[in-house]
Amino acid sequence: MGRTRIFFLGIAMATAACAASAQTRKPLSPGVVGVLRIDAGTDYVFLDRPTTVGGACKGWKAVSIQAPGPAGSGTTNLMCWKESNGQLLTATEQKVTAQVAPMSLIR
Repeated sequence: MGRTRIFFLGIAMATAACAASAQTRKPLSPGVVGVLRIDAGTDYVFLDRPTTVGGACKGWKAVSIQAPGPAGSGTTNLMCWKESNGQLLTATEQKVTAQVAPMSLIR
């Protein structure tokens, strides 16, 4: 399964679970806008810094795909994000995803 497919699956699963996540969130590290737990071993950490991914990500912000824990230990050259009208938009170098989610998903 490709990384793009994993991301789409992760967003869909997280959106469905969003209503169930009424738990208190931990304070975020500096430079981190939000975290989306994909599974027990994978977090998408939405960073407040420009991405190095080109193409459709040009001018967007970085996402670190990593194991749960402090930000900065993951892969940041696969995808990007931005906020538009309260919505979380994501992209890869090839394209912007058709699926959007509310920013509250990661905050």
